[in-house]
Amino acid sequence: MEQDLDPILSALAHDVSPSVPGGFMEGVWERVGDMSARRDRAMRSMLFAGLFAVGLGAGALTVQAPVYAQERTYPVFSDARLSPAALLHVD
Repeated sequence: MEQDLDPILSALAHDVSPSVPGGFMEGVWERVGDMSARRDRAMRSMLFAGLFAVGLGAGALTVQAPVYAQERTYPVFSDARLSPAALLHVD
């Protein structure tokens, strides 16, 4: 296709009506389609890599809370002085 393009461009530069061989425009559009497909594949690959990195980072950096076999007690909240009767000074 490049060997056909040079004579056409030189004819256009000299204001001469170029003779376009048959199938030239189909080749041009085929090449444009190939370039567009490559760009789309590269964009999808970059998006996948970015999502993979975010997912891996989120999974690796997530802090897991410790698991206890028994119920945890909170001494501040389990104290009898915080019962409603004690807070209202009711005996």
